[in-house]
Amino acid sequence: MSGHKIKAELRIRELMVEHKIRSVSALHRLLIARRVTVSHSQLLRIVDNKAEHWKVEFIEAFAELFNCSVQDLFRFESTPVTEAAADAPA
Repeated sequence: MSGHKIKAELRIRELMVEHKIRSVSALHRLLIARRVTVSHSQLLRIVDNKAEHWKVEFIEAFAELFNCSVQDLFRFESTPVTEAAADAPA
């Protein structure tokens, strides 16, 4: 039996470039102006795809800020999972 593992990554850095937002500090200021409470270090983890989870509030704010759909915020990668990998302990 084999399947696929789906990995989701936020495309925030790409969207920042497209919208001429030059730094995470500038993005942070834009979010604060929208009354989104997030620390600079937490935002950096989100932007660099190192956060383990995201608040829905952040996803909504990014979609609004970048004027895009939620699907546009993410890149999805699918990798095959072999039987041996599926049986291996996590």
